[in-house]
Amino acid sequence: MREKSLRAQGCGLRAIAPSPEPRAQSQHVVPTLLLALLVFGVSGSVGADTANRIVAVVNDDVITEADVTSRVSELLDAQPPNAANAPDAADVHQAMLRHLIEQRLILQEAKRLNITVEADDIDDRLEKTREKFDSDEAFTAALTQSALTREGLKEQIRQQLMVDRLIDATVRSTISVSPQEVAKELERHPEVAKAGDRVRASHILIRVTDARPEAKARALAEDLHRQLSRGADFAQLAKRYSEGPHADSGGSMGWVAQGELLPELDQALFNLEPGQLSDPIKTRLGFHLVRVDERRTATSLSLLEANTAVYQQLYELKFKEALRRWLAELLRKAYIEIIPEKGAEG
Repeated sequence: MREKSLRAQGCGLRAIAPSPEPRAQSQHVVPTLLLALLVFGVSGSVGADTANRIVAVVNDDVITEADVTSRVSELLDAQPPNAANAPDAADVHQAMLRHLIEQRLILQEAKRLNITVEADDIDDRLEKTREKFDSDEAFTAALTQSALTREGLKEQIRQQLMVDRLIDATVRSTISVSPQEVAKELERHPEVAKAGDRVRASHILIRVTDARPEAKARALAEDLHRQLSRGADFAQLAKRYSEGPHADSGGSMGWVAQGELLPELDQALFNLEPGQLSDPIKTRLGFHLVRVDERRTATSLSLLEANTAVYQQLYELKFKEALRRWLAELLRKAYIEIIPEKGAEG
């Protein structure tokens, strides 16, 4: 009997990683990931026999070596020349295979539940992706470089919209945060509404994932820092590259109180003068660039602002846990077999 060798290994669901804003994800994560695919470079070629070799069975579906190799090549080609701590190709291959297995499972579930996407929704998302490039020529060149057609990109968009709608229907719909929970959290953490200095700030996040190791994320963040230091438009780069919840608004975070963000970001923001840009900041999420646009003196949050902030924090925690349980259950029920290359069995 074949072994279900990847059940509940705790692999991260990178394609639908939750954002701090409950409804922001469905509208932003997809274009960012597809855009990253376009700019990451051309896929590597493999021999026909190798390309067609089945490397995994996922229920009634298969994943071939070509499926994995093309994605791995895109990521490795994006690695800066002579970069320190360059990722090992075998490790990237294994991580990408896990990711593709999760992706197939989620798409299978979407099809099982008859999740559909209208053509107009796909065209609208395609246009938003196109708008992240300076011109039609630049967009077409990126497609050509990544060996991807417009129809191929539209199919990827269709699949990701199916995933978004599936998550909305099966995970988000189960989450609620009551006023009583918000009130109790405010009682436990009254500092949320305390007076303090505030800054109006902008933010770019480059995430570290299985598919984009730390060295690659750092290199991209450093390149964006160089561009911004030379006068590049922050909002344009944020819309094009950021994987944070504020990317669609050009990285604008609005007004932020001291203590609201991750400690590393908090320390940087409240030590910058208006107009100043931080160096790349490493956190558990990846690498960040932040800029202070304006500063104002201490003032308390209104009750509505405090309630909204706590609601979003509680929603994010519940969503992450619900998403983890949901994916673990898909993996538990699935028939998954990893097929080693001939001669590689132990």
